[in-house]
Amino acid sequence: MKKYKHLFFDLDHTLWDFDKNTSEAMEEIYQIFNFSKWSFFTFNDLMKIFYEVNNFLWDKFNHGLIDRLEIRNNRFNIILGKLGVSENEIPGSIGEKYLEVAPAKHYVIPFTHEILDYLKPNYQLHIISNGFDDVQHTKLKSSKIHQYFDKIVTSDSSGHRKPQKGIFEFAMNEAGADRQNALMIGDNIDTDIIGAQNASMDHIYFNPNKIKHSLKVTFEIDSLKQIMNIL
Repeated sequence: MKKYKHLFFDLDHTLWDFDKNTSEAMEEIYQIFNFSKWSFFTFNDLMKIFYEVNNFLWDKFNHGLIDRLEIRNNRFNIILGKLGVSENEIPGSIGEKYLEVAPAKHYVIPFTHEILDYLKPNYQLHIISNGFDDVQHTKLKSSKIHQYFDKIVTSDSSGHRKPQKGIFEFAMNEAGADRQNALMIGDNIDTDIIGAQNASMDHIYFNPNKIKHSLKVTFEIDSLKQIMNIL
């Protein structure tokens, strides 16, 4: 098997448990801003619309249609507007409060620490993320995995976004890696896997929900622990 030296991980949904951390953070947001005063929607309604809007905005960002400020400044205006809250009732500080609370959560995907402990002695580990630079660094520290990684590359620091090959080439250059000794590991087939293919990188598609697809991938796993069978 080809000898890899540099492993590049996505962060959200691959190592940092976005869903669990977000749910806990949104429970706090719900209490802080007294959302129960709006009796026409429940916390479950809020979470449903949050994911719909958040996924929609991030998809637009990933395709270069909006910038980071559009997500930071307008995410909750759109979410609460869809839930029927009038514009003048939406707290102006809610977006910043979410970015303070959510990244401080510490939950990781099962086997994250175990697999990083297993890999660290033999490989150089790095992050490639479309997330905001400051937010992703906070997530790495709060989940106690920052010490595993040599290079943290984001769309902010690189000037590119997955699936553009530029962010992968920037990350490899920063790490001193090349396509022959680099491997990308991520959960998003549109950004992580197609992006790695755009950059001619081998890759591991982390597919915990066993989503059906027709893409030809280098490796596919449904548990991070299965990386031990590959590396």
